[in-house]
Amino acid sequence: MALSRFIAVAAACIMLAAPPVLADEVQEINQQYRSGNLNGALTRANAYLAKNPKDAQTRFLKGLILADQGKTNDAIAVFTSLTEDYPELPEPYNNLAVLYASQNKYAEAKNALEMAIRTHPSYATAHENLGDVYAKMASIAYDKALALDNKNTAAQTKLALIQDLIGAQPGKPATSKVIPAASKPVAKLVAAEPTPIKPAPTKSSPVNPAMANKDVEAAVMRWAQAWSARNVDAYLAAYSSNFATDGLTHKEWEAQRRARITAPATIDVKISKLKVEQQGDTASATFSQAYRSDRHQSTVTKTLKLALQSGQWRIISETTN
Repeated sequence: MALSRFIAVAAACIMLAAPPVLADEVQEINQQYRSGNLNGALTRANAYLAKNPKDAQTRFLKGLILADQGKTNDAIAVFTSLTEDYPELPEPYNNLAVLYASQNKYAEAKNALEMAIRTHPSYATAHENLGDVYAKMASIAYDKALALDNKNTAAQTKLALIQDLIGAQPGKPATSKVIPAASKPVAKLVAAEPTPIKPAPTKSSPVNPAMANKDVEAAVMRWAQAWSARNVDAYLAAYSSNFATDGLTHKEWEAQRRARITAPATIDVKISKLKVEQQGDTASATFSQAYRSDRHQSTVTKTLKLALQSGQWRIISETTN
């Protein structure tokens, strides 16, 4: 059984607020990985990590590369290390679950997904994958029941239903280089991609302007990278439910953005000259945005207005000049 959603890094998952030069280096490693040059990407990632051993983004990339190479245990070690260093991130737990499931270790997969949900209760991917794991574990249990009593018609019916459910789940098409074999995790670019940073101050806590600015910068970078990855779920997660949608309902706006992001075969969004102004629980981020896809390219100046909501900086409005 392969869980349907293996979180792929694409255009830089778990992006830290790194200097532009370092961010470019990691982006190049990611592009090398996505092009299929796994050995080259791994060599370059190892060299980068030798100088930047704590870089979560590159460690995450390394885990994906190892998984693609079929080095499942090595990939598990990488993602396990990430859960230890950044226990607040759900994605490494999800990927651990996918890898454990590929080894038929469903109890371990279940535990990993429960940890992902504990850190991020609204993480739909982990909830779906947990349902898949429970379905497989139920199938195994019914099989054992029938082995002990092959005349148990109730178990036969339940097993048939579970097998139909599992068999009806299509493999989700990948949008980047992923593990192709049916027996291995299928990658799909989904889910929010929070940055491993210190907890954001709440309204009852004094706001540290320097830290708040870094948190806003990190939120903007995650937004851009999710867009580049065509990772619609992560992209939409960057927005507040109160985002100004120019006359559309929020649901209509989300459908519009989903269509526009998934239509191009490739998207690359680069941000430069980022300036942040923060006042209490609100902030504005102004930057130069270079957008390029297989259909269109442009360079504009954009301003995002953000608000601190439940410990996360989310976009409440955006303007383009």
